[in-house]
Amino acid sequence: MLHQSNIKAFGWRQAFVAVTTMLMLFMGDQALARDTAARIRDIKVTGAERISRETIISQIELKRGESFDAAKADRSIRALFATEQYKDVRITQRDGVVSVAVVENATVATITYSGNSEVKSDKFKDVVKLKEGGVYSEAKAHADALALREFYRREGRLSSVIEAKTEIKAGNKADVRFNIAEGKVDKVTNITFEGNAAFTAGELEGVIRTVRSSWLDIFKSDSIYVADRLELDRDLLRRHYLTHGFAEAVIKSADGTLDDDGRGYSVRFIIDEGERFAIGDVTFDAGIEGVDVTAFEPLLQVRSGDVYNAAKIDKSVEAVALALYEGPHKYARVAAKLKRDAANKRMGVVFKIEDGPHITVERIEVAGNTKTHLDVILREMKLREGEAFNVLMLERDKARIKALGYFKTVEVKAKAGTGSEDVLIVVAVEEIDTLVLSFGGGYSTTDGVIGDVAIEDRNIFGTGRHVKLKLSGSLVKLQAEASFTEPHLLGTNVAGGFDLFYRDYDASRQSSYKSQKIGGALRAGYALSENVTGSVNYTFAQNKLYDVGATASAAIKEATGGGSSNTYYTSSVGYGLAYDTRDNRKLPTSGSSFVLAQDFAGPGGDVRYIKSTIDARTYYKAAENITLVGRATAGSITGWGGQDVRLLDMYYLGNETVRGFATAGIGPRDTFSTNRDALGGTNYISTTAEARFGLPLIPDEIGLRGAIFADAGSLFGTSAAAAKLPGIAGANAALRASVGAGLIWDSPIGPLRADYAFPLAKQPFDKVQPWSLGMSGF
Repeated sequence: MLHQSNIKAFGWRQAFVAVTTMLMLFMGDQALARDTAARIRDIKVTGAERISRETIISQIELKRGESFDAAKADRSIRALFATEQYKDVRITQRDGVVSVAVVENATVATITYSGNSEVKSDKFKDVVKLKEGGVYSEAKAHADALALREFYRREGRLSSVIEAKTEIKAGNKADVRFNIAEGKVDKVTNITFEGNAAFTAGELEGVIRTVRSSWLDIFKSDSIYVADRLELDRDLLRRHYLTHGFAEAVIKSADGTLDDDGRGYSVRFIIDEGERFAIGDVTFDAGIEGVDVTAFEPLLQVRSGDVYNAAKIDKSVEAVALALYEGPHKYARVAAKLKRDAANKRMGVVFKIEDGPHITVERIEVAGNTKTHLDVILREMKLREGEAFNVLMLERDKARIKALGYFKTVEVKAKAGTGSEDVLIVVAVEEIDTLVLSFGGGYSTTDGVIGDVAIEDRNIFGTGRHVKLKLSGSLVKLQAEASFTEPHLLGTNVAGGFDLFYRDYDASRQSSYKSQKIGGALRAGYALSENVTGSVNYTFAQNKLYDVGATASAAIKEATGGGSSNTYYTSSVGYGLAYDTRDNRKLPTSGSSFVLAQDFAGPGGDVRYIKSTIDARTYYKAAENITLVGRATAGSITGWGGQDVRLLDMYYLGNETVRGFATAGIGPRDTFSTNRDALGGTNYISTTAEARFGLPLIPDEIGLRGAIFADAGSLFGTSAAAAKLPGIAGANAALRASVGAGLIWDSPIGPLRADYAFPLAKQPFDKVQPWSLGMSGF
């Protein structure tokens, strides 16, 4: 017999099983129903005006016929926001219908600026990323406000405040206005250096970019306090010490603090100079078999006993590495190892040569060259696809591409290739407009009021070719020039081109005649080495001597055959050899240049002569703001085949050679003629010694410098016909000399000079002119 409690227990168990079974069946039915409902039957889009329904559906992961997935819906929302087209996005699902509700961002109608009285709105175009007609978002407007604030910060207006205000108008159009409260310009009132014993504060101020405020602020901007510039100054100071013997110099800190009166900033640099070192033993350590290190010794720019100079060590490393790369050891690496001898204050240098990784250039990709042809860039690169990769060559290639002058920025990077020993080289450039239209004007003591207009393209049609047209004139001169240069003639490293010219010159004040020259020239040049260039040329010109005055010298009248004009043709070939190590072509401070040129006139023309000229210059930086300059020139022209040198082919010298004398003021002259006409000379020599220096209270960036100089020279020799005439003076090599002072300005149109010179040695018939003003080619 069953106990009553057991019967009750059995009943409860049965009941529990029954209920559980029914519940599971019900839940299964519900799950099946939900699965059927979760199948997406349709996708509806609401709120879209500018953007089509199809575009939005293509941007989400949810698709018809698939199950609704909350994770996919979340990713779809993020994807739509990422397009920056929408202010709000919501995705919901009900009964198999997915609803995508969007609120589109407005379109920018206008962008305006208010409160910017010191900075023109045009300068903000590259700063503000929002553009009229583009998509508006609050995040973009906020980012642009921050970018404008950073722009003002770089301008030295640290307290500027910029706020973006937006008004949404009908048609979902946004008017964006940036309210600008321009802060005052924060000037640098004081610059101090601590720890500097080897150099004065004035010398170090000449090294850094930041300058203290003065009355010259209207000409410069570096007196504005910019915190970021201090890092550049810190680097410039360290480089300065490393190139002047201080191998262990450290610039400990560079900071600016607001003055107590709040009117400016005081900048302080703390320096640990360390000891000054000389170069000790210079040796090689070659870890590659077959490398002859003696061949590299002439390439080194450092010698034992020299003052330690990190820049010269780096250049030596580069020169040796380049020689190895161009030889059989393309994978070789070069590094300079220093050996410190504290007791003798010497720094030994070991140039270690070892075999590097055998990595090959798989591919070279170039981006950003919308105008410049690909081959124009690739031909400047030493690295080639399929050849050895070298990090140093990568940097040199970058420098060569940048030196073209066609690009604002150049980035050259190496990335991993498809193989472990392959690299991909990526060249990214940002082009600049190489088409330049220029106008100029001024005054010269030689030509009076002068002016010119020129149009020039250094990269015409992206080919790397150089084209220039120029028209210039003054009260006494008219010139028209056209030139074309192909930097890689027929795919070689020879630069070739042609020139066309027209020149009309009124020499009535000096020589009682006018002259005209019309012609053209073909030329070709080739870089024999990094510093040596050779060139050849052919010139054909029509020369005309006309408007000879009635009171002109008998020598001038004889040149026209007794009439008032004469025309003849010149056909000449020539060559040139140039050596140049100057650090700057406009206003050098170190290095030398030497130019030798000869022209041979003969077949194909009416004249026969041999013309030779030499021009040697050297520059030495005696101190941070003092440059010593030396120059020596000479020239000679002589006829051949029984011909004499014609009047227009003579040399005419004056203040451009020996300052203190007028144009064509020295040399052979007809003292019996009314105008004491200059007849030119067949030979000349000249020398110059000059010291250029910075001016007190004038910052370097203004480009104004002073100079004191001494010139000496002579122009002598006449034609055989002129030598027979009475009254001819100055045919002998009498010395002329002068001393003086001047100002040199590195102006936007080129170096300008104003000089005052006092003749120390002259001839009675010479014409003097103390002041000279004009362009400087020296």
